[in-house]
Amino acid sequence: MLGSILKILVLIVLALLLVGCTSISETTTRAAPTLPATLPQPTSTPQGPAPTLTPIPIPPTPTPGIQLPQTNQVIFTILNPQPWSGREGDPRPDWLGWGAETFAAAPDGTFWIADSAASPHRLLQYSAQGKLLQQFPLAEHVIYPFHLVAAQDSLWVLDISGMQPRAVQISLEGAFLQQVEIAPEIMTVDGMLVSNAAFSLMLGEGGELLLYTLNGVYALLDAGGALVSRPLEALSFYGHTYQVGDYDQASEVLPIFVDGAQLEIPAAFSPRQNPFLGINPDGSFALVGFEQPSSNLWDLQVLYCNASAELLGISRPLPQLFNKQFDHHLAFGPAGSVYQLLSFPDHSVQIVRLGFSAQLPPLLAAPTETPTILATLLPSTSAATDEAHARNALIGFFANLSTGNYADAAPLFGGEIEQYIRQPEPGESPEAYWADICPFLWCLPIAEITSAEQVSADEYLFYIVFAHPEWGRFEDGACCGADPAAHPPIWQFAYPVRKIDGVWKVMRAPLFTP
Repeated sequence: MLGSILKILVLIVLALLLVGCTSISETTTRAAPTLPATLPQPTSTPQGPAPTLTPIPIPPTPTPGIQLPQTNQVIFTILNPQPWSGREGDPRPDWLGWGAETFAAAPDGTFWIADSAASPHRLLQYSAQGKLLQQFPLAEHVIYPFHLVAAQDSLWVLDISGMQPRAVQISLEGAFLQQVEIAPEIMTVDGMLVSNAAFSLMLGEGGELLLYTLNGVYALLDAGGALVSRPLEALSFYGHTYQVGDYDQASEVLPIFVDGAQLEIPAAFSPRQNPFLGINPDGSFALVGFEQPSSNLWDLQVLYCNASAELLGISRPLPQLFNKQFDHHLAFGPAGSVYQLLSFPDHSVQIVRLGFSAQLPPLLAAPTETPTILATLLPSTSAATDEAHARNALIGFFANLSTGNYADAAPLFGGEIEQYIRQPEPGESPEAYWADICPFLWCLPIAEITSAEQVSADEYLFYIVFAHPEWGRFEDGACCGADPAAHPPIWQFAYPVRKIDGVWKVMRAPLFTP
């Protein structure tokens, strides 16, 4: 078993290694085409590095059909002004497109967003000017929209979350058309079934449905719509062939071939597992990949090349707020445009057309924010009301736990410990019990009580904010691979305090997170 897992890891690493394109001739600057009117960018900026790109003139495209803009341009902005309180138990506002996994630029100039943050998941269609045209749910047909491509008359959604991985075809009005099951052998690597072995779809020149996997590219449907489910040695587009070769351990290069000739691009650039973002009728194409200046810094890039192995331009996509599949936030549109879907901290969303230049400035490391250390509350010495006594019990319980004063904390707890934490052993003292389980819980002090509600004569419900000694405000966000957009961070937690035999006691244990 261990050997199989190691082999799988090797395969994944090999799929991320090097490839390229060559020289740039020095000629005149190309004029950028006219684009739709843009909307202002949000005031918030995404997390991560966002260096200012100084455009460098690039030569004219050898073929007149492809015109690469030199600077990024916002196509439209989706504003989501409804605030999020961070309060436990509050429903997530119905934000449009925020944190979506994937999107597609359709042949008719519209944009489709597979909104995986909403429940149920849905598809959103926007005009090129940012007008919401329609939306419809995916729950009946798709468990999770992992990747999306748009054809002339339909949409294909990759769904690998279920027991049976599949590609689902949906009409432009939201009707289910068909599904194509992905055969187990396609998802099997070194004899082991791998749940994420398939990761993106692509449409062929004649409308063929193609699938990128850890085992290479597969044709699922031919141009006539017949099920074929066969591996492809190379992609064929407009009289050209495009192929990812075998990794060469000696040169540490994963070669890419166009019409049988190997492309040579800077050795620092490594392609993604599905490097071809899109291919144009003139043979030009976009590659997605990255450079890695250091062990913890990844410089994501898009290279644009022609069929003669000449580099037409390079672009650095803007940093994302969420850790999503990188190339799923890129889309290849009509006339060869490359678009990016961005989610911002203020919950706005943008569609950006990427600009290309001859070279990029060095990637700057993201600035490290110094967290604001929060002051913590202490019990009041002048409590006169039942609410004040209940507050004191709540504050004192967590203050004592956070300082290791378990003997004083134990009498202030009257609730149950959740099943994931053990119950007290026979003869175990309360002090010893809390000392043993607190390292597995968030035994943090209280920084703020945001609201209080009297539930009954003997019970109050408080919403509290915890203080972490290093992070500042404690937040509980998405866990264990869950979509962070579907689970925005919570920082206000509900804690009941009840009077039992004349003593106010906290009825909920400290937080536990996996």
